[in-house]
Amino acid sequence: MSAERSSIDIRTGIGLLAKTVRSYPRDGTIAMLGAFVWMASVVAIPYVVKVIIDDAILVDRRDLLLPLVAVLAAVGFIQAIGMGLRRYFGFRLSYRAEADLRGRMFSHIQRLAFSFHDITPTGQLMSRASSDLSQIRLILMMLPIVIANVAMFAVVIVVLIVIDPVLGLVASLTVPALVLTANRLASRIIGLSFSVQQKLADLAEVVEETVAGIEVVKAYGQERREEQRLKKAAFAIYEDTIQIARYRSRYGPLFELIPSFGTVAVLWVGGFRVIDGALTPGEFVAFTQYLAVLVLPLMITGWFFANLPRAAASASRIEGLLATDPVIEDPATPIELPDGPGEIRFSNVCFAYAGGGPVLDGMDLVVPGGVAVALVGTTGSGKTTVANLVPRFYDVAEGSVTIDGVDVRDLDLNDLRSEVAMVFQETFLFSASIAENIRVGDPDADDRRVRSAARLAHAHDFVCSMSDGYDTVIGERGHTLSGGQRQRIALARSVLRDPRILILDDATSSVDAIVEAEIQDALRHVMAGRTTLIIAHRSSTLALADLVVFLEDGAIVAVGTHEELLSTIPRYGEVLARDEEQATGGAR
Repeated sequence: MSAERSSIDIRTGIGLLAKTVRSYPRDGTIAMLGAFVWMASVVAIPYVVKVIIDDAILVDRRDLLLPLVAVLAAVGFIQAIGMGLRRYFGFRLSYRAEADLRGRMFSHIQRLAFSFHDITPTGQLMSRASSDLSQIRLILMMLPIVIANVAMFAVVIVVLIVIDPVLGLVASLTVPALVLTANRLASRIIGLSFSVQQKLADLAEVVEETVAGIEVVKAYGQERREEQRLKKAAFAIYEDTIQIARYRSRYGPLFELIPSFGTVAVLWVGGFRVIDGALTPGEFVAFTQYLAVLVLPLMITGWFFANLPRAAASASRIEGLLATDPVIEDPATPIELPDGPGEIRFSNVCFAYAGGGPVLDGMDLVVPGGVAVALVGTTGSGKTTVANLVPRFYDVAEGSVTIDGVDVRDLDLNDLRSEVAMVFQETFLFSASIAENIRVGDPDADDRRVRSAARLAHAHDFVCSMSDGYDTVIGERGHTLSGGQRQRIALARSVLRDPRILILDDATSSVDAIVEAEIQDALRHVMAGRTTLIIAHRSSTLALADLVVFLEDGAIVAVGTHEELLSTIPRYGEVLARDEEQATGGAR
């Protein structure tokens, strides 16, 4: 990574950290107040000790000893209060910032279009929500005490110069050495810090892919290959972190050694000054206590600045994600979708996926309201793309897609998608109860409506046969259910949504012929009077369609009934026969 790029990323990350702190003025203010109260108490204690020695013990003022010791105890009590305030509100700020940033990220990720998720691995996003946020939390947690430490360092140096200019000058010589050390350490680990955070994301990506695809890994005996991938990713992190450790082990001890040299010099010079009478014993004790007080803050401050580049790297990665503009957003002034039968019209539609060639090129198609239309074609012909343009998962490059005369880009996204229900070929179920999975279609639906939707999808009987019925919690992604059961639950939640438009992406592909016939019977009732797009691979599915649209290479070849296309378009029959063979003889 170039120095220029590192500098830009550091500034971006520091900017996010500063903006995050400003978002919590109360917590930040109280944490800083506690830190400065603690700092003031720490600075005051050696001075009180100096007064006790010089003004009470050495001059035999017994009457002053008890009051001065009481003052010392009071200062210690105030110090404890300041530490408590600083720790509680500092921790509170850091954890709130972590939680809020995680919430912002999650909300923003959900707003990003399918085109973003098509090219962004899940592991990369998980890394930002875990390791990157942890780095930010740790650095924000330490921020109040570090600021107080820096202020205390400056105050103590001034106090030391006031007590004895000669010794103060000797002690202050450690400052430029410490600053130089911190600067050299930071300059060496900035690029490595960015690299470590990126490689942690790569590692998370490997783990996520392996766990999500565990069936494929086991089925093809790829456990050893995945282990090697993980080892390679982990070793890449190891190499960078070891390099960082080398730099820290080289420069870290200097944060203790340099103050120690300062202490030795002060003890040597100060001893002579006490002997010569230029410095009182109390001042000398206070001086050494001040130097001792600075050691731990210097170590903490050194740790902070050593880890700041990594936290800034994490913050810049999060800021980069949050700065990613959603390609598909609500219009500035959305139009309300009027009542209508659900007519879908594609007018001169052109579309291409990022980095690919055109998928649709000037397509015109009208799907009359209340009509079921099947889309048939070879892989890559544009069937799924046509379906995805209706709920505006993607935007057309040219032309328009309208529902009942309104361009989908002029509609509020929630309003648009509340009128469109999709049953995907790859059914996704949440690790929740069956009832909750069905209620994805309508979170406010009561139990009666949930059960009614399940009956229409022919899911009620198998749900009732389960141990807890509709309260049965299914495993992650619904893998405790069969493919047919998952698809029937997905159908049930689409039925519950009661949409104007229903899109079935090969929705009966995971069921046998008997169950398929049952579901199709239910679908006929659900589809009655409702516009339906069916992506079909089986000829049996085409029985649900009033019309068939045959596509090839992103263009419409023919539109008609199944029988008409079979008799007039030989290529249609070939494609359908091949799809039928793949559907019945493939993995299912």
